[in-house]
Amino acid sequence: MTKISLPLSTLIVFSGLSAAKSADYNIDSLNSMSLKELMNIQVETAGRIEQKRFLAPSNITVVTPTQIKQRGYQNLIDILRDVPGFDFSNHQDSAGEYTSHSVNRGIGGTPGNVQLLVLVDGIPQNHIAFNWSQPWGNQQIYSDLDRIEITQGPGSASYGANAYSGIVHFITKKPSAYPVNSITSHLGEYNSQSHSLYLSRNFSELTLQLAARKSQIDGDLGRDSHDPAGYFSAHPLPHILTADYDDNGNYVRNQVSPLKGQYSLPGYNNQSDDWAIRGSATWLPKHQAAKGLQRIALSYNKWDQKQGLGSYITGFEYQTRDSSYQKHHQADSLSLDIDYNFKQHIQLSTRVWQRNNKQLPDTGFKYTYRFDDLIKSYHSKSKQFAFEQQLNITAKQNWLVGYRLLQSDKMNQVVSLGTNYQKYYGVTTSDWNLAAQGYGLNQTSSAQVEQVDEVAVFAQTQGQWHQRLNYTLGLRYDHSQSYGTTLNPRLAFSYDLSESDSSNIWIMKYLYGEAFREPSTFELNDEFRGNSELVPEKIKTHELISNWFFELNELEITAKAALFYSTQSDSIILKTENNQSGSRFINDNNNDLWGFTFDSQLQLANNLDFYINYQYTDGDEDRDTIGLTHSARNKVNWGVNYLTLADQLNINFRVNHLFRRTVPQSNAYFLDDDNSLTLANMTIAWQGIELSNVTITPQLIVSNVFDRNYVAVGRQDGSSDINQYDAQFNVNPNGFTPPYHPQLGRTIALQLSIDF
Repeated sequence: MTKISLPLSTLIVFSGLSAAKSADYNIDSLNSMSLKELMNIQVETAGRIEQKRFLAPSNITVVTPTQIKQRGYQNLIDILRDVPGFDFSNHQDSAGEYTSHSVNRGIGGTPGNVQLLVLVDGIPQNHIAFNWSQPWGNQQIYSDLDRIEITQGPGSASYGANAYSGIVHFITKKPSAYPVNSITSHLGEYNSQSHSLYLSRNFSELTLQLAARKSQIDGDLGRDSHDPAGYFSAHPLPHILTADYDDNGNYVRNQVSPLKGQYSLPGYNNQSDDWAIRGSATWLPKHQAAKGLQRIALSYNKWDQKQGLGSYITGFEYQTRDSSYQKHHQADSLSLDIDYNFKQHIQLSTRVWQRNNKQLPDTGFKYTYRFDDLIKSYHSKSKQFAFEQQLNITAKQNWLVGYRLLQSDKMNQVVSLGTNYQKYYGVTTSDWNLAAQGYGLNQTSSAQVEQVDEVAVFAQTQGQWHQRLNYTLGLRYDHSQSYGTTLNPRLAFSYDLSESDSSNIWIMKYLYGEAFREPSTFELNDEFRGNSELVPEKIKTHELISNWFFELNELEITAKAALFYSTQSDSIILKTENNQSGSRFINDNNNDLWGFTFDSQLQLANNLDFYINYQYTDGDEDRDTIGLTHSARNKVNWGVNYLTLADQLNINFRVNHLFRRTVPQSNAYFLDDDNSLTLANMTIAWQGIELSNVTITPQLIVSNVFDRNYVAVGRQDGSSDINQYDAQFNVNPNGFTPPYHPQLGRTIALQLSIDF
């Protein structure tokens, strides 16, 4: 482990800021919102228009910047682990080539959780070709966020494909006359560093905003993480190479390995180097009239992630400690938004965006049992252009109508094998497929690029049938050259059972929605598991929600209980098969999911608040499939936040309890289910140190407080069996996905935030 120390650059920044002048900053902005204020916070994801959270036609959770700061959240996995419905196969460890292996309401577990839509200010972030939801890690920026809105349940009626199990929407700060700028440095064990900033400047009617983040982690190289069965310990290397190219470039098979008798290095590469930048220029007229231009905003967002592949594949068939064992991804987007009012209550919103996804050529790895000195590498480049308009009519009955035109170039992965060869996006001079079949290392091939045009038309109306009953009705038509036509309706009813006294509010909601998720280029064409005959998977969900708020003196309580029932058809799953990977993507039969969630927050006093949530998830899926087999049937999260010493000492303690989850029968380590798991995290901050109009907040962040040795259930089928590996007789057993992912024990970090 490396010692924690503040870098000189941070101290220089601190010294420079100590003389800064800012009358705009208010220490109250560090304190939590009251529960009543949080209940009435404006949200926009549920209905594509701003409305109070309690009245929004969805099951929605809002995460505020204050909560992110108080709880020490560093990435999206940290955040969603505390939200009912979510479960993960990787916590600290890399998800490998993909972005996350997560489950939401029993749905997911496939590479990158393609059933969850991620948005930043309304712009999709899912991978254009592979559908992976992203970004999950340290390449996401949090310093410029106004809030994160997390909606559970189908959202295709509003957002189209991939809004299947839910939506995570990052919403950045709007221009403010009194901006608060910030710089944050996070330093922890294993040389974990993350530095971010947010700057905002007003020039009359123009506001410029800039946010950036740079993160670097050396990682433990898998050596300090719990590995009870030794999947990533030192293993004898194969005695033979099943395939190779000799010094003369000839293809040879079953030759004696030059590394026979040696052992692999233990562990795996889990280093990372990430950066991100986001900026916007927004014009707002000082004296907004009822008619005319209301806003013009130009925004840019780019991130880069270079990360070791971690424990996502076994350590005896792959060279997991080799420097080539890594992924390198990039994404960027440029968007233009224009709001124009025809009348006071009629607004046309226009959005144009261009975005790109890149899988860079230094993404790859080496095998141990074949081509042991040659890198198998991947690269691709996909792009997308969209034009969208939405007309909002806000009156006694609100109407929203709109359309979207989408054009995508979806490139399949280009796979190469070699050491010295030229490659650029879409082409390789050393094709993997041909090389693996013995046709030589210098065969040129081009990637398959699917050019897809899509069109969508959507409409929604909201209103009241009488004083207490509100309704939302919506419908969306999507047509794609790739997956054909889908029609997705939604409806929501909310009934206000509140008393006339605003201290007691009770609202019941009934929600119905449908959604679809198209098969990705990866699922259609993966070299081992791909299936070109896949069709879109579909879901229908009924949900009943009870929202309640009670206030008495300083005591405030909110509670949300939800029952849901979902029916899936043509679900895309990994089916266990006797092939090299051990599984293949297929469309499964119809299956049902159901569950219950409870989420409550208590503000016991101005300086003390507490939350607790519970989830129960079940279904009738076959035991050979993924899905519920990777989700804890019962999960409880709770936490407490305490302010003391003139509200400057902030102590936050939160706990996740996961109660025995079923694992796939293909998993070779667990017997039917995983052990229960309890994890605790704590942050301690001294907030509000003021110096020359600069406010400084040092914070101690402790993850896995009680130093629990644990593993996360292996992704997908977890079918690799260490007992089947034999360096002499079976160097390539079926399956390569480990049955579990080792996780770290307790880690400690320091964070320093400067607001000015």
